[in-house]
Amino acid sequence: MPFAELLGQNKAITYLKGLAKSGQVPGAMLFFGDEGIGKAKAALEFAKALNCLDPQARAQGDSCGICQSCRAIDQGTHPDVTFADFLYQARLEVKKDFSSKGYEDELEKELAKQQHINVDTIRDVTAKSQQKASAGGWKVLILDAAQTMQAAAANALLKFIEEPPYKTLWILITSKRSVMLKTILSRCQPLAFSPLAPADVKEILTQTGFDGDNLDLAARYSGGSVSRAKRAAEALALMAGVAQGPAWPCGVAAGLSHTLAVGRTQAQSVLDVIIAALHNQWTRETDPQKAFLMRKDLKKFEDYKRAITRNVSPALVLETALMNLDGLNIQIF
Repeated sequence: MPFAELLGQNKAITYLKGLAKSGQVPGAMLFFGDEGIGKAKAALEFAKALNCLDPQARAQGDSCGICQSCRAIDQGTHPDVTFADFLYQARLEVKKDFSSKGYEDELEKELAKQQHINVDTIRDVTAKSQQKASAGGWKVLILDAAQTMQAAAANALLKFIEEPPYKTLWILITSKRSVMLKTILSRCQPLAFSPLAPADVKEILTQTGFDGDNLDLAARYSGGSVSRAKRAAEALALMAGVAQGPAWPCGVAAGLSHTLAVGRTQAQSVLDVIIAALHNQWTRETDPQKAFLMRKDLKKFEDYKRAITRNVSPALVLETALMNLDGLNIQIF
């Protein structure tokens, strides 16, 4: 997609178009900001702008979106553009050919295990960075979830991002810049991405065909993140699917998945919606005493959310949290 189709990041896009137009591109960049706000899409679009075969589009620092190079990047088949994420790493771990029987099942299981970018993945990508660009354009190596790199992986990457070959660009993407090695950060030119407006979140959900109710509410509770909006929509559906009444906390908690990891995520999403609703109410409160009490309630629900990450039943924590809504008069729907 051309840059114009990337919603809500006008400042970052203007900067990237200027770099592409001038050709003065740094060897390593760090795209940072919250999850689900378009950093990965922007990285791929920048790769397209650097390698587009349409001279008119390139003169504007943009891509045409339809040439052979642009289509290859969209399809993940461009020989000079590598997008390394947990799926990429899982494919490296699954040793059999992708057309083999059972490949997809093994890949899904391996993907579920991924928590860190490991050193073998970095070695695979850095080896590609040393190869000459096949089409005479830019070699672009994109590393998603860069904050999850293990120490050995980060150290293996250091020398490659410090002095990359001519027309080679590294783009590291992170939602947690503060946890990354300072030696990595010092070698990358940072570019901030902002939370999206609720209208942009809803538009992206609609464009991508997300099938869910309460899209306006989900966008409002998203905190500017498309991925959080999807989780909010699922949480709202879970809460709306249980009749209001004394048994409501138990009913919502009972609707959580019995798979621990999934149940935890669902419970945290419900609490995220409640916290967002309470926060919205707190910001509108004019009575100082009531605002003070709301701040205490916010802290309590944040504590419930943290408790879910521990070795406890997410259903039990969520049920307890929902019982504590009684008397708060929070307007969720």
